[in-house]
Amino acid sequence: MTKSKSKTYTTSELAKHFHISVVSASRFIVKHGFKPVKTGNHNAKYYSSAVYQQMKKYYQNKPKSGVKQSHPATKDDIIEQLQARIKDQTATIEVLKQQLTVKDEQIANAIRIADQAQQLDLTTHNQHKLISSDNENKTEDHKEKGNFFWKLFH
Repeated sequence: MTKSKSKTYTTSELAKHFHISVVSASRFIVKHGFKPVKTGNHNAKYYSSAVYQQMKKYYQNKPKSGVKQSHPATKDDIIEQLQARIKDQTATIEVLKQQLTVKDEQIANAIRIADQAQQLDLTTHNQHKLISSDNENKTEDHKEKGNFFWKLFH
C-alpha cells in the first residue's frame, strides 16, 4: 500500500496564493485554530490542504476592499477635498455655537436661582434675628418689672 501525500503549504505560500500579507495569513490561521501538520527547516510550519480550502472559501466570499486610486490626486481634487472638510467643520462650529448659547442660558438661570436662594436665606436670617431680639427685650422687661416688685415687697 502506498500513502498518497496531500499538498502542504507554508504561511508565506498561502499568503502569496491569496494575495494577502503573511501577517494576515498568520492571523487567519490563529483565529481558526489551525495546527501545522509538520515543521520544516528553519521552523517553517506546513499546513494541510484543508487549511488551503478554508482560506479559499473565506477569501472568495470576502468582499473586496475599496478600489485603490490608480492615479495620483490632482491639485483640483485636493482643493475639493479640503473645501468639503471646511464645510463640514463650519457646520460643526455652528452646532457648537448653538450648544454654547444654550449652556450660557442655563448658567444664567442657575446664577439667578442661586441669587434668589441667597436672598431668601438672608431674609430668613434677619427675621430670626428680629424674633430673637424681641424675645430678649420681653424677658428683660419681665426681669426689671419682677425686680421692682420683688424689691418693693422684700
